[in-house]
Amino acid sequence: MPASAAAVGGTRRLRADAARNRQRLIDAAAEVFAARGLDATLDEIARHAGVNVATAYRHFANKHELAREFLRQCVDRAVAVAEEAAAEPDPWVGLTQFLERSLDMIASNRALVDVLKREYGAEQFDELLQRTITPLDKLLARGRQAGVIRGDVGATDFPAIMEMLSAVTGVGVPGLPHRYIGLILAGMRPGPDALPGQPPSEDLLRQVAAAKH
Repeated sequence: MPASAAAVGGTRRLRADAARNRQRLIDAAAEVFAARGLDATLDEIARHAGVNVATAYRHFANKHELAREFLRQCVDRAVAVAEEAAAEPDPWVGLTQFLERSLDMIASNRALVDVLKREYGAEQFDELLQRTITPLDKLLARGRQAGVIRGDVGATDFPAIMEMLSAVTGVGVPGLPHRYIGLILAGMRPGPDALPGQPPSEDLLRQVAAAKH
């Protein structure tokens, strides 16, 4: 093989190895952040991935860069849940599905709880808000039209609902989170009494998120 061809082949192998190591770090971060939240260090993630710490730092300057990559994936999954719920023909089934699947994600992913609580800054929370508002608005509008969801519930109520559900996932009592999903669903049925106040505006939610940092 000519020397130039060998050099090209070697470069391709190095790039393939680098791409594999980067993905191994992202996959390991998903497991470590999901289990421990965003307090985990890049050194811990490198060990979990089975790569040299120096290799980790060649791909990511610090754990925050890696966390942003992982959190983008978390937001994508949460948005997919909202969009699938909005596409469900029966809006009540869609609402139930949204709450149950969101609860499953929260229970299995500590980092998503950090996003909901704005513990890692407002950027990911803002993206989650922007991308879920439209499908949840559609879901609620269809539910109101069908007469199964009360008219004074807004899509902007869901961040607080999700944060409340996250508080009961770590209690360790089997079935307790699903009890509260049932309670939330019962409260979303049309009733004779109006809810006090109004759903928070998107701007207010962003202000609250920004104020935490």
